Amino acid sequence: MQNSTNKQSNLLWERVLFTSVPLIVLFAAFGEWVFTKAPRDPLAIVAAAICTFLFALLGIRFVPQWMAAWSKKPWLPLREQEGKRSARKQRMHPMLQLVFYLILFRLLLFAFTYALSLLQQGYSGGLLDRLSIWSQLGTDSQHYLNIAENGYVNTGDDRLLIVFFPLYPYLVRGLHFIVQNYLVSGLIVSNLCWVFAAYLLYELALMDTDKKGALRALKYLCILPASFLFSAPLSDSLFLLLSVACVYAVRKKCYPVAGIVGLLAAFTRMPGILLFAPACFELVGTIIRERPTQGKNNKWRLRMTGNALSLLLIPAGLLLYFYVNYRVTGSATTFLTYQSEHWHQQLGWFFGTMGTLVSNATGAFADNTQMLWGLWIPNIVYLFAALGIVIAAQNKIRASNVAYFIAYYAVCMGATWLLSGPRYLTAAYPLALALGAITEKKAVDRIATITCIALFVLYLIAYVNQWYVY
Repeated sequence: MQNSTNKQSNLLWERVLFTSVPLIVLFAAFGEWVFTKAPRDPLAIVAAAICTFLFALLGIRFVPQWMAAWSKKPWLPLREQEGKRSARKQRMHPMLQLVFYLILFRLLLFAFTYALSLLQQGYSGGLLDRLSIWSQLGTDSQHYLNIAENGYVNTGDDRLLIVFFPLYPYLVRGLHFIVQNYLVSGLIVSNLCWVFAAYLLYELALMDTDKKGALRALKYLCILPASFLFSAPLSDSLFLLLSVACVYAVRKKCYPVAGIVGLLAAFTRMPGILLFAPACFELVGTIIRERPTQGKNNKWRLRMTGNALSLLLIPAGLLLYFYVNYRVTGSATTFLTYQSEHWHQQLGWFFGTMGTLVSNATGAFADNTQMLWGLWIPNIVYLFAALGIVIAAQNKIRASNVAYFIAYYAVCMGATWLLSGPRYLTAAYPLALALGAITEKKAVDRIATITCIALFVLYLIAYVNQWYVY
């Protein structure tokens, strides 16, 4: 009885420690920002404070999740609780059928986008003649296609394109040898990656929920307001595919595969390195649960050591990108200089980003409608909504997915000049899983579906009309 009491007391102190220290750091950073860098707009400070509170709430609730996941008796997903057979044995994943519907959905998106362009510009050619809608001037699509065609250079304005990671444009260049059109090659790569990423997300969701829950998660990945951008020649669909594949391999305990796929993700976008968080989270939980209770088991230790070393491949993708920088410019960190000097991008605090977004929105309210509704409002809504959705679903999704979302949100939404928040957050796979988890009730699912479709259409209209949608 005494041992049980002592154990509970230790767990309580650990929980207090793991909660209080990050909170002190977070609120201290917020206070320093308010007094030194915050805009003078009171509304911006209030919005930043709310964002900080929501993030803190997510972190507070994550601590017991974390401790439970690293215990001998972790939280069990619905499938394990009910003792069901695997989805494969139950024929719950008709791969060809799902892939067919996903491809059909993408083709319908292209047709709908073409119809919107006809309403806006009138008839000036068939569907294939209007594919340039997906590579508008001023967007990152143009930059990726430029790299695919010309490679990286160290002179002129194109030298700045070193800030875009290499894997996606390299794949586009490779397909160009067959297709002989860089834009079409980019569209094919993006859409094929999205189709298989969506299917893998369904498989990943099936590990923790039933077929209906997995299909809901897949549906929301399709209709999240910024998800149409997965069709554009951008690296996000490739990044989503590699992210989901990495986590799926970890869940299947194929750590060498996870390490290689994670390396490719980190060679696609810098946040790929954050996959190290859910991968290590799962590995540590496995070690805790499977640790031999008696005697030595050198074979088990050797296997776990090999798994841990495999995961070190994930950050190696970023090192490979450093090498590309070095070969092109003579410095491994040139991209950081260009991001800061030309794109005004540095790593900051997500609440500072929220303050900047709200301040810019209030400034654009009277004189720049396109920038207000195409750029600032969607970013603000997405930053708040993503936090609220994951908080609501937190106890229904796996702790490692929450850990990844926390790391992803803190880093990616901390960009000092964030323009692509909706696109970045849509590429964070836990968001779709969270939406699938909180819409079990038909009424909630219906409301969420209608809301997402309506915002999807409005955001797509803004994109086709060449508003500030990045």
